[in-house]
Amino acid sequence: MKKLRVVGLGMVCLGLWGGGANVLAQEEGGIPAAEPVEPAAPEAIPAPAAEIPPEPAAPVGDDSATNGIPPEVEPPAAEEPPPKPAKPAPSTRGSDMGEAFQGAGSSRFGVSGRVNQMPAKKSARKAKGDWKRSAELGINTARGNSDILRYNAALSGSKETEKNYYFLKAAGRYGESDGEPDAESATGDAKYQRRLSERMYAAVDGNARHDQLADLSYRARGSLSLGRHFIWTERTVLSAEIGPGYVAEKKGGAKEGFMASRAAQYLEFLITDRLQIWQSAEFVQNLEDSTVYFINAEVGLETVLVANLSLKFTVEDRYDSAPAEDKEGNDLLTTTALNWSF
Repeated sequence: MKKLRVVGLGMVCLGLWGGGANVLAQEEGGIPAAEPVEPAAPEAIPAPAAEIPPEPAAPVGDDSATNGIPPEVEPPAAEEPPPKPAKPAPSTRGSDMGEAFQGAGSSRFGVSGRVNQMPAKKSARKAKGDWKRSAELGINTARGNSDILRYNAALSGSKETEKNYYFLKAAGRYGESDGEPDAESATGDAKYQRRLSERMYAAVDGNARHDQLADLSYRARGSLSLGRHFIWTERTVLSAEIGPGYVAEKKGGAKEGFMASRAAQYLEFLITDRLQIWQSAEFVQNLEDSTVYFINAEVGLETVLVANLSLKFTVEDRYDSAPAEDKEGNDLLTTTALNWSF
C-alpha cells in the first residue's frame, strides 16, 4: 500500500510539471495559451418554408420589373373602319366663284341681282382691282300682221378691291310697232359699296330713268343703305338692303321731290358652271304720301356660249302707283341680248 501511494504521488507530480513546462514554453515562444473551448450549442433546425409560386418574368425593357410597379395592360386596339372613297373634285372651285358671270357683279358685292359671275372660258382673267366691262346688244323683229322692230343696248363696268366695290351702267331701249314708237327709254345706275364685315356692307346708290311713252321726263333717286348677305355659298346668294333716300322727278310736266325709303332684295343661283338664274326686287316708298311708291322687279337667265360671250334673257316689271295722266302704271319688258365681257 505504501508503495502504491508513492507511485501515485509521483505520477501526479510528473503531470503538474509537464503542464507547467508547456505553459512556460508557450509564453517564451510568443504563442498564446489556448483558451478552453466551450462546446457549441446544437443549431436549431429551421421550419420548412411555405412554397411561393414563381413570379412571371417581366418583358425585356420593362422597368416595372425593377421598381415594383405592376406593368400596365393596354386594351386591344379598335379596328379602324375602311377608308371612304375620295369625293370627286368640283368642276368649279369656291375660289373661282368670284369670277363667275363676267358682268356687273362679284362674289362679295351684289348689284341688281348680279353677285356671282360665270367663268370666262379660255380667256385671260382680270386681276383683282381692275375694271371689268361688258356690253349688251339685243334686236327683236317681227314681220307680217304686225311690223315690230326693237333695239336694246347696255354698257356696264365694275371694279372690286378688298373693301370697296364700284358699279356703273347705262342702258337704252327703242322700239317701233307698225311704224309707231312703242318703246323709248333710257336708264343709268351707279353704286358704291363698302364691306363692313364678312357679310355686312354699306351702300350708296343712285338711279336715273327716262321714259318717253310714260310721259316721264326724268326720275332721279339716291339712297344710303345697309345690306347683308343672308345666304352666301358657292352657288347661292341671297342679299337684302334697306335705307333712306330722296327722289326728284318730272312727270306729266310737273316737278316733284320727296324723301323716300328703299328696300331691295337680290337672289342668285348658279345652276351649272355655265348657267345662272337671278331675281331682284326694289321697293321705294314716298315718306310724305303713303299712296305713292314704285316697284321694280327683274328675273333673268344667262348662259355662256363661247369665251366671253353669253346669252341673256330677262323679264322686267316696273310699277308706278301714281302714273302720269292717261298713262298705265305697269310696264312689262322682255329682253333677249348677247353679252360680251372685256
